[in-house]
Amino acid sequence: MKAMRIGLALGMALALGVGAAAADPQTDEANRQRQMASMRQEAARADQASADRSLVQQQNAANASRQGANSGMAAGRGGASSSTPGWANGGGSANTGPQSVVDSYTLTFWVQESTPQMLARLDDAARNGDGGAAYNLARIYYTGFEGVPRDDAAARRLFGQAARAGHAQSQANYGFFLRQGIGGEVDAAEGQRWLKAASDAGNSFGQAQYAFSILSEKPEAALPLLKTAADAGEMTAQALLGSLYAMGYAVAQDDSQAVHYLTAAAAQNEPGSQGLLAGLYLTGRGGGSETEGYRLLKLGAEGGDADSMRNYGLSLVQGKGYPKDAAAGAAIVRRAAVRGDAKSQSLLGDLYNEGLGVPEREEDAIYWWNRAAEAGDAEAVEAMNAVRAGNYVIGRAPTEGVAEVANASGRGK
Repeated sequence: MKAMRIGLALGMALALGVGAAAADPQTDEANRQRQMASMRQEAARADQASADRSLVQQQNAANASRQGANSGMAAGRGGASSSTPGWANGGGSANTGPQSVVDSYTLTFWVQESTPQMLARLDDAARNGDGGAAYNLARIYYTGFEGVPRDDAAARRLFGQAARAGHAQSQANYGFFLRQGIGGEVDAAEGQRWLKAASDAGNSFGQAQYAFSILSEKPEAALPLLKTAADAGEMTAQALLGSLYAMGYAVAQDDSQAVHYLTAAAAQNEPGSQGLLAGLYLTGRGGGSETEGYRLLKLGAEGGDADSMRNYGLSLVQGKGYPKDAAAGAAIVRRAAVRGDAKSQSLLGDLYNEGLGVPEREEDAIYWWNRAAEAGDAEAVEAMNAVRAGNYVIGRAPTEGVAEVANASGRGK
């Protein structure tokens, strides 16, 4: 028997997060705080994405180097280098691009060495106090270079060793690991101390991460560091600064500056920036076309940004900007919901309630609304109030939930 549709007036519109300011300041501030929380998660995700991309470049460079006379490679750039560690006195490389955890400096290897021999040589040097070897070995363990099993705890220990030797990039990396709890327990205060040391040394990744850590308490000190890092090509700084200008958080709202920095981060395949830039264009801000907005929205969704996935999925369901494919759109929304995005959970409940791209099924709708309401989504809270007022059963396992098996559908008594 087909489940009855729960009688709710639900508005399924693109929630792009950067439209006209909310009518009341409290709601606007709640949106900003939600975006800031999202950006905190994005900072960690973006850095690991940079590490993953650098790994591919390193492998390609290693293969190319083994075929030629050169014995070294530049990590993250795919070019040749000298065979000496590229970090004298803790300074940076000549690379003017982003300074993420693995995206600069020289990684040394000898063509005639096997991977175990390379690891043994670097390990022996690191144990004897060679900071350059410690840094290079840390990057190997963090990225899984040359098929070495990834070991975040070893990377953290070795970055710490190089940091204490005065290496600015390692100070930034070590601080990041400590604050994020990578490879060990979270130590926010100690992590911030190392990030400040890296920032003071002019390391752009350190500047970006330290600025992020003090933004709420000291925006006047954080913003110049963010701009310096962003202008140096640091992706996470570009993404954060562009978001701040789009929201008018800690700075005056400025769409032209938002577009400038978000475009730079989007060009580095940062999905959150692609999605936010799409939101500007699709709400008539920033001067971009709808066509470009929908192109960027799809890229952001494919990159895993939850807001982009939700809005792209809904666009497919409604046939707005793309050929209509309700089933595919609902599947994308569902992926974001399963990952824990509350707004996607709320939207998925709407889709089940209306039978859009999924079967019309009340237990699935209630399940996803309830999860979203527990996470604080205002629209889901409203939906659950209506569910309770109608005496619907709450807590049934959904037929198409997260591997649950459904019970029979029906109203409670």
